[in-house]
Amino acid sequence: ECFLDLCCPFSKKMFVALTTQVLNAGPDKFGGQVELVFQNVPQPWHAQSSYMHEVALAVSLVNEAAFYPAVSAIFEAQTNFFDDRVMDKTRSQVYSDLIDVVVPALAAAGFAEVTADAIGEKLALTGEGNSGSAVTLPMKWAIKYHRLRSIHVTPTVLVNGIEAPDISSGWTGEQWDEKIAALLA
Repeated sequence: ECFLDLCCPFSKKMFVALTTQVLNAGPDKFGGQVELVFQNVPQPWHAQSSYMHEVALAVSLVNEAAFYPAVSAIFEAQTNFFDDRVMDKTRSQVYSDLIDVVVPALAAAGFAEVTADAIGEKLALTGEGNSGSAVTLPMKWAIKYHRLRSIHVTPTVLVNGIEAPDISSGWTGEQWDEKIAALLA
């Protein structure tokens, strides 16, 4: 399990290494024994982090299989959502910018049904006051999950439910391969 923040450069580095250098070879590389589980950890000191995770979760509500391509697209455009780039933007503007990032990437990945309207529908408020949206409950569950496990820093990795503090965001694909092979031995 990788506990990652979409606004964290170190989380991005880890995600990119895992998805492009380690797990991109398919399930046969490790005999189908390894699965990457992405755990959403929006960090409160970057308000836009919540919006980034909400958009990714909205995508997953439209089509669960589109989640990882959406995460990849958001990570790729990550610097566009750093504090200095969004300070004067509203929540709706940040959502719109994020949707503009993920929709073309998802269409290119074969998820044309995940449209801007479909994502926007999941982000729309369901009522008055603090009614939230369709992603409010999944966000609460994600936050509760990482808090119950005392995960406060990103990235953090758990292997079979146990924290692996030796794993670093700076690891190369080769270092990941060595760690995974040792765990499977």
